Amino acid sequence: MMQPLTVLFFGSQGAGKGTQVKRLVEFLQAKSEHTIIHIDMGLLLRELVSAGSYSGKLTAEVIEPGHRMSDFMPIYLQTKKLVENFTGEEHIIADGLARGEDQTRAFDDAMKFYKRENYHIISIHLSEESSIKRLLLRGRNDDTESGIRNRLAWMKTDVLPQLEFLKKRGRVAHEIDGEPDVETIHKNILSVLGLAG
Repeated sequence: MMQPLTVLFFGSQGAGKGTQVKRLVEFLQAKSEHTIIHIDMGLLLRELVSAGSYSGKLTAEVIEPGHRMSDFMPIYLQTKKLVENFTGEEHIIADGLARGEDQTRAFDDAMKFYKRENYHIISIHLSEESSIKRLLLRGRNDDTESGIRNRLAWMKTDVLPQLEFLKKRGRVAHEIDGEPDVETIHKNILSVLGLAG
């Protein structure tokens, strides 16, 4: 019987992180009796925007030009999702979190609180040139070249230090090359999570 997994994904913009998260979720749905709590911060923020509230309007002003959201909002959204849905039995797949120090500490503290501190970190790497090329092809409305460059800049300044912070706290980070095809990356992820074979 598969133990419930907790996986926090990091990845350069355009590294195929969303695709790999989806593949892992589908794999777990097929192979495990545990349900999945998927915390997709980008999706949660976009849902907040489309709800049309005052908070949503202000969120749009931050994320549409490609700026990083203040830590308090992702902390609130991830905490709400866990408090309302987590029973201790589910897999937790987290994507788009730990983008700033307070968010990272909040996620790590939550995992300690929920007795899931031995979680896996998957960090998918892709060169800046490949990132820009892939994102422009994707054609999402926040994927203008300046928006992409903004996000790539704060990935370096704000996000990569979070990986170091988590390693210092004793968390295990698996580095995955984002250049190969989708299937190869998926197999490499299953392998480091001990799910291959």
